Amino acid sequence: MKIDISKKQYETLVKSLETASWVYGALSDEVDEKYQVETDEIEVLRDELLEMASEFGCADMAEDFKGHVILSDKWSDRMDEVLETYDDYSLWHELEIRLGQRDFARTVSEKEKIEMRAGHGWYPERIHKLYEKWGREFEEYGVDRLTIDENLSDAPSVDDLHNEIKNPGGFRVKIR
Repeated sequence: MKIDISKKQYETLVKSLETASWVYGALSDEVDEKYQVETDEIEVLRDELLEMASEFGCADMAEDFKGHVILSDKWSDRMDEVLETYDDYSLWHELEIRLGQRDFARTVSEKEKIEMRAGHGWYPERIHKLYEKWGREFEEYGVDRLTIDENLSDAPSVDDLHNEIKNPGGFRVKIR
């Protein structure tokens, strides 16, 4: 099979495969080896495409390393910058979301629980104020003011809230 793509599309395809390789590689290394098969498949495809870089007028994307064609340092540095930016964004965004949900679970009213049941688990609008609160906190202070309070072990968790919304009056399933 042959597909015709432009130089720009070729660059986009290689960058996409490099990103996918990074994501699946991290999952394979840190989460579960089951992701290794996908990592290998992505890397084989990426490497085959890199071998054709010159054909697409993208010779600067690839370089030889010990007889193996790899993404060039120039392009690798660009991808590292993108992935580091993504990691940074993801970290702060996930902290905002998870801490906002935690705070909501600790302060949820019965009326809000009813709203959540009617909305199939969707959080009421108040959650956005909590996300914004944490967003401002991290923007101004980073993690400098975060602490662990070991006396809060009995505080309601997000899992507790989700179980109550999904299974009102029923038994609790704790996911940890």
